[in-house]
Formats: sequence, C-alpha cells, structure tokens
Amino acid sequence: MSDFMRCFSLALLFVFGCNSNNEFKAQADPEFVVLKPEMVLDDFGEGIFFTRVSITADNDRIYVANQNPATLFLLDKDFNLENLIEDRGDGPGSILNPVQVESTKHGVMVEDRGNNRISIFHPNTGEFLEQINLPEPVSIWRFFYDGNGILYFPLRGYKSDSNSVLKVNLQGEPLGKIGVWMPQNENDFNRQSRLIQPFEDGNIMLLGINLPYLDIVSEKGKLLKRHRLDQFEPIKRAIDSLESDFKKPGYKRGEKEIKHVLVDAQYADQHLYLSFTDRIGLDRTRTRHLLEFKFVKNKLVFKRIFRFETGTPDDTLHPFTFFVDREANKIYTQGLITQNIYVFDFPFKN
Repeated sequence: MSDFMRCFSLALLFVFGCNSNNEFKAQADPEFVVLKPEMVLDDFGEGIFFTRVSITADNDRIYVANQNPATLFLLDKDFNLENLIEDRGDGPGSILNPVQVESTKHGVMVEDRGNNRISIFHPNTGEFLEQINLPEPVSIWRFFYDGNGILYFPLRGYKSDSNSVLKVNLQGEPLGKIGVWMPQNENDFNRQSRLIQPFEDGNIMLLGINLPYLDIVSEKGKLLKRHRLDQFEPIKRAIDSLESDFKKPGYKRGEKEIKHVLVDAQYADQHLYLSFTDRIGLDRTRTRHLLEFKFVKNKLVFKRIFRFETGTPDDTLHPFTFFVDREANKIYTQGLITQNIYVFDFPFKN
C-alpha cells in the first residue's frame, strides 16, 4: 500500500470512528431521571370516576376522554372539572366508546370507536358542533389532524398492509391510503399497526408498535427517512423478548393478535417521547416508563430515561397513556394498574 493510501485510510478511520463513537455515546448513555407526582387523581370529584382514558391539553384546558362509561371531561389546567359530556348512545353528540381525543382549531375532536366517527365539541362549553363519519373502521391508536382539513388514522393492524394509514377529509370522504412497507420475516403474521405523529414541513412520522421502525414520510406516503429503534437497548430488549415469545414451542398467534412493544408516543418540538413494554426479567426496580429522543439534524439521539415513582403498583409497569404538556411544563399519565391519573413537573431540555 502506498504512503498516500495508508494515510488516506487512517484519516477515514479517524473521521468515521470518531463520528460513530460520538453517536454511540449519545445513544447509549442517556440520563436517568426519577419523577414523583405532584398530584394523584382517582376521580374528578362528585363520584365521577374514570377507567381507561386518553388525555390531551391546549393553552387553557385539559381534555380527558374516558372509555367506559363513555365520558368527555373538560378541565382547567389544575384538573378542576368545568364541563362534561356523558350523553351515551349513537345520536348526534352522543359518544359510545371514545378512544382518542385531540384539541384542534375546529374544536375538541373525539374518536368514538363505538360509533366509528369523530365527534367535535366546543372547547369551552362542551357544546356538540358536528360529527365526521369514518368510511371504514380504524384502530385505537392516536389519530392526527394536520390543521388543513385532513385527518390521518392508523388502520387495524391485522387487516392492513404497507398502506396502513387512512386519509380522510372533514366531510368524512376517504382521500386514499399511505404508508411504507415494514420488512418482516417471510410468511410472517401481518403486524403493521402504527402510531402516527406530525413532523416538520407537513411530513408525518409513523412508528411500528411492535416492529423497530420509525418512518418519516411525506403527505403522499413517500419514505423520506427511516430510523431503527432497535439500536437503542431498552427497545431492543423488548422486541427480542416479544420475538422470543412468538418462537416458544406450541405458541400459536390468533388472527387478530397484535402484541405491541410501543404503547404510546408523542412528538413535540423536535423531541419524541415513547412509552413501551419492558418485558425482561422479574427485577423491575429500575423499570423505564418513558424514553426521550431528540432529532438532531438527520439523527435520532437517545437523551433521557424517565421512571415514574408513585409508590403504587403502577411503578412496575408502563403507563396506559401519557401527554406531555409543554405549555404547562407538566406530563400527565394514567397508571396501567390503578388507573390513577398522575401529574408530574416535567424537566424540559432543549
């Protein structure tokens, strides 16, 4: 080898070795943070209890959709009840099985799986405004409204293919389906359920609930960037454990069975928050409830691990749902076991 080639090779090794090492350190050594709740709620007063919920917030209020009994709570930022909708049924303004809630410029949108529609309520008064009938059934995972008249819904995993996201306008008319293929083993069970989050410049983030892909796609479904979540140890452990379950002798998956690793996700201000099922081992004293990532240029950097320390059975399992309220510097979670709602002061970082 010539002296020039030898020096050139060493220079390449130095550049790429340093870059890889820096990226590895940023991903492999996240900060570990323990949070303790400042507020614990098991009802909203006057015997109004909740079961499984979806939580969102805007600058003025917090909105909680309760699945059973079907109820929509409108609360102030201290969780004081201001209004509630508990008209249950299939008539206009009634709700039957609300699974997701989102605050938009058109009002509070509630995905009612029981009626296969979106019901929209006034954020201040709770007055029913209108409804959007969905052209086909969708999954229970978070939907996304782009603010420009288009709703995105994840389809039910066991029925979906690579086009796993349904686009619908505000009149309930289908605008087509988008998505990209998530590679699986040959002849494997279809496991394409997604979590959908907005991204910059009108793009959309799709996360496989049990496959290790984070895809950023255009509004037309073109794949722009793919990140592998299994490069990060906590998620890799969970995925490996899930695959190990599938390979156990005698185990047979049902037609509609979709075991998931990712439980909930939220993107906010270049940060991605993920809750996941940590399935490994009996010693769960350091169970990680929430992971924080940051998009830095074209990389996904693992920043922090949060543990919610509540002193209840919820401490050993992931939360059922969460919402990061960057306006109030809070995070709201619901415990998987107790179904309590916990409010934490959230230490934001850029």
